Amino acid sequence: MILPALLCATGLPAGFLLIQRVPSCPPAQSHATISLSIVIPARNEQDNLPRLLQSIAASAARPAEILVVDDASTDNTALIAQSLGATVIASAPLPTGWTGKAWACHQGAQRAIGENLLFLDADTFFVKDGLNGLIARWLREQDPRLVMSLLPYHVISDQYEQLSLFFNVLMAAGAGGFGVISKPRLFGQSLLIAKGTYFAVGGHAAVRGFVLENLNLATLIRASGSRILCLSGRGTLHMRMFPEGLGQMSDSWTKAFIHGAAASDGFILTSAVMWISALWSTALLLIVPRDYGRLGLAFVYLMFSSQLVYLARQLGSYRLLTVLLYPLPLAYYCAVFGRSAARRALRRKTVWRGREV
Repeated sequence: MILPALLCATGLPAGFLLIQRVPSCPPAQSHATISLSIVIPARNEQDNLPRLLQSIAASAARPAEILVVDDASTDNTALIAQSLGATVIASAPLPTGWTGKAWACHQGAQRAIGENLLFLDADTFFVKDGLNGLIARWLREQDPRLVMSLLPYHVISDQYEQLSLFFNVLMAAGAGGFGVISKPRLFGQSLLIAKGTYFAVGGHAAVRGFVLENLNLATLIRASGSRILCLSGRGTLHMRMFPEGLGQMSDSWTKAFIHGAAASDGFILTSAVMWISALWSTALLLIVPRDYGRLGLAFVYLMFSSQLVYLARQLGSYRLLTVLLYPLPLAYYCAVFGRSAARRALRRKTVWRGREV
């Protein structure tokens, strides 16, 4: 009985339609510089900021300034940022219709003196020579209308973060343009853009109310004729995402992913559904009492695991065991996605860092 295995195997090309290869920044060969303002929106980020600011300070590249926009933090975010050499901007009260992040980025851009703007999430950090590599790649393109975005490499410290596997893969597929015909959009964690381009498309003010402001900003940037380049942050920009536990991780993916699915193009969405369906079918047909051709299904299961190893190693420090037991992170993905969809259907908000989003 080979037909079930053949049907399940049709999901393999769907996976490669989502992501073929994730390019990254090459190691920096020189210490070229640009006029650069780094803007970091921060709300209760006292634990994350030191790692990022120290990584910037350790770089040979010297930005014109580092602006930390303190979004009404109740911890020591502002004090820590100041002590590590950043200029702290106290955010004005959040206007109606804005998300906190968009408002903070907007204020930082308004105050920036650099000719180029690099927006970074506070939970990211550069590896050695990472900022130099980012700048070198930017200069290598020699395109004044270039907009560049890196997907930070997910450094996993706690075992529960291994469950993020499918979120990372599908985020890369949806925003990176790493597949066969998908177009690059932007990742929310990093954005390098010329100031002139930023204000010409309206900046964060134009996407003030969107939870995934990066996807909507990408649409405006592409419509303006600018070019978007998305890369992996592996070896350049890394991130430590969910140090506060499984609840924080689940809330973060809940607030974001249903919006991401709604904003995805039809091709990406169809490929993702085919891929996930095949992953589930293969695993379930292997364990049901009736024999649907276990040898063939086991071979397909190993093929899917190999495909996931190839994808996962480009995106984060995922363990081989996580990939071999992929139904576990896949079940987590489906559960959180279902929770997110239910909240959206019921018009319920998710609380994130003390605000409803």
